[in-house]
Amino acid sequence: MKKPVILLFILLIILVPTIIFLNIFSNPIADEYKIIRIQSDGSIYPPTNSILRNGNTYTFTDNFYGQIIIDASNIIIDGADHTLYGQYNGTRTDSWVVGQGSQQNTSTIPWTIGIDLAHTNCTNLTVKNLKIQNFYIAVYLWTSNNIISENVITDSIVGILLSGDSNTLIGNYIANNEEGIFFGVNTPGNEPLNIILNHNSFVENKVQFSGCFCEESNTDEDIHTWDDGKRGNYWSDYQGFDNNNDGVGDTPYIIDALNQDRYPLMEPTK
Repeated sequence: MKKPVILLFILLIILVPTIIFLNIFSNPIADEYKIIRIQSDGSIYPPTNSILRNGNTYTFTDNFYGQIIIDASNIIIDGADHTLYGQYNGTRTDSWVVGQGSQQNTSTIPWTIGIDLAHTNCTNLTVKNLKIQNFYIAVYLWTSNNIISENVITDSIVGILLSGDSNTLIGNYIANNEEGIFFGVNTPGNEPLNIILNHNSFVENKVQFSGCFCEESNTDEDIHTWDDGKRGNYWSDYQGFDNNNDGVGDTPYIIDALNQDRYPLMEPTK
């Protein structure tokens, strides 16, 4: 056997196991998909080494492939720039569409939710510094007084499904979802109230912001303004200009007749 052939054979013996090892341990899909709960007493079940509890703060120590269901109130989930992965790969296995109402055979539809609040008593949740991707719904906020801040939410059908009052969404990067944010309703006719939503970046979502809005505008309803009075959010499909170069668009970003960002940002926040 010639020397080059021998060297190639030795190189393959060394590299192939290394490539297999790296593929298994760098690809979260190779891991077992898990559903964990942060229970009402604060314990994590089943236990996982990927999340470390310190009092009411739960910090990711590694990427996690699965879902998190919250039974507790007044807790903080700190992603520490790690990723929560789901099973959604961009290919639908059913006809489910958010906002179309009830569907037949809903028990067979895999409504995978990255972070989900278990019941109405679960409030005052903070989620920060977490990357969330590949879910039907990345975050489902249907209770009140929660904060979603400085997260990266991508590659899901719905980035954030918001139907609870008094929630705050600041500084998130929401990109490449079918719906960036969807406003749902907990009871018919009641759109979420007292929502703070600014300094987020909406990037290349098929629909940046939508919800269960009326087909005809309610002339008695105030316009919802998605900004803090000086600065709003970044919208990748904004067509306006910034003639004074202050980083804020000169004209509002119009979502519909009742929803607008008066001070759209010209650059993403993350």
